[in-house]
Amino acid sequence: MVNIREYKNGDEKGIIPLFNQVFDTNRQEDYWHWQFMENPAEKPIIVVAEDDSKVVGQCTLLPSKMTVKGEEILGGQSIDTMVSNDYRRQGIYEKMAFTSYDMGIERGIKIRFGFPSKPALQGLLEKLGGTLIADIPLYLKVYRLDNFLASIIKLKFLSKILAIPGMLLVRLIYRETKINIKEKYEMKEIQNFNEDFDKLWDRIKIDSPIMSNRDSKFLNWRIKDHPNIQYKTFGAYKDGELKGYMILKVENRKVKGKFDIKLGSIVDMIAINEDVILGLYNKSKEYFKDIKTDLVVCWATDSMKYKDLFMKLGFFKTKSEIPFVVKDLIGNNELENLIIDERNWYIMPIESDIY
Repeated sequence: MVNIREYKNGDEKGIIPLFNQVFDTNRQEDYWHWQFMENPAEKPIIVVAEDDSKVVGQCTLLPSKMTVKGEEILGGQSIDTMVSNDYRRQGIYEKMAFTSYDMGIERGIKIRFGFPSKPALQGLLEKLGGTLIADIPLYLKVYRLDNFLASIIKLKFLSKILAIPGMLLVRLIYRETKINIKEKYEMKEIQNFNEDFDKLWDRIKIDSPIMSNRDSKFLNWRIKDHPNIQYKTFGAYKDGELKGYMILKVENRKVKGKFDIKLGSIVDMIAINEDVILGLYNKSKEYFKDIKTDLVVCWATDSMKYKDLFMKLGFFKTKSEIPFVVKDLIGNNELENLIIDERNWYIMPIESDIY
């Protein structure tokens, strides 16, 4: 008989192999420990399904401090939800999820949020009472085409020749508007997030009705100490004061399983105004070009404050979308009305555990 219970020390010895089996990957224990045990927000909610001392399922709420209308609350992101193939269609996922909700409420978590896969989305909405806030569009900018074409043509010299008219066509269709920066900023590469970022966060956190906290503790855990990803962060300073930052990620990816590209992502960006964002993007653009990045992507909901700027910079909306789902756990009508309105959220990939 399957038993649903709270995580206990040592369960990761069963959780990690199950994760690797279900998601066909090779997660290591150091990553799991960083993700769940080093999170500076709060102790995680981890619910497991166990059959005869064997972990056969898991459901989690990873705590996240959030500022909602100027008030700090605790949210919980649902990640790494899984059930062993042999135990599916038995209602185990639903039992784990509702148990995690009850535990979350006891520990002060007021909302649940997540970025479910498309296959998991319908069940989440119908069975667990979540609300789809947005399908977050992915915006893309083409930096170069020769590497992509080389994957198809195989003749390097020919791919370089064809890339020239290809890029001219891209630039003609998705024109980049020349925008002058109004101020002069000192751009610094950030190795460690210090009190400058706390001061910036205190200034920024009321700019949007709902934002996940971006203080130095969170950024050092999420970005600097990430065990698998090396991010690049640029900070914009004026008169010695941090005015904004942009966090980047670059990875080698296969498109449709066969085309090798170097893909850049804008993982996070906050600033006191659009001019600072423009300066940070120009610095990031230099970096992307120096390391020969092929494509760069960013998230932008319909109401995202910098969406129009990035479209002017040559980014265009793709067909790729990331579902964003939330649920009010405490039955507060005022809170629910806030969180189900996409216009209230400032959402970036830093919120998602896959970036």
